[in-house]
Amino acid sequence: METRTGNGQKVDVEKFMEDLKAVVRDGQDLLKAGMGTFREKALTASRSTDRRVRDYPYQSIGIVFGVGILVGLIASNMLGSSGHHIEEEAERY
Repeated sequence: METRTGNGQKVDVEKFMEDLKAVVRDGQDLLKAGMGTFREKALTASRSTDRRVRDYPYQSIGIVFGVGILVGLIASNMLGSSGHHIEEEAERY
């Protein structure tokens, strides 16, 4: 059994390593449990979405089309305003 002293305290290195390994194992178990829960929620949500799209296909297409138009308008405004700024600077010189 190896002990080291530092800052006035004796440390059992083997005990410390075992405790550290236990903490890592517990952390891994928590992550696995969390991922399992997350995966279940994602699968449930995707099944629900799939069911809604199959029940209301035309409404789903309309919603996607509308969202696409909105995203396109926002993107064109963002890119368009920055393009004018560059053109104005070019005209100055």
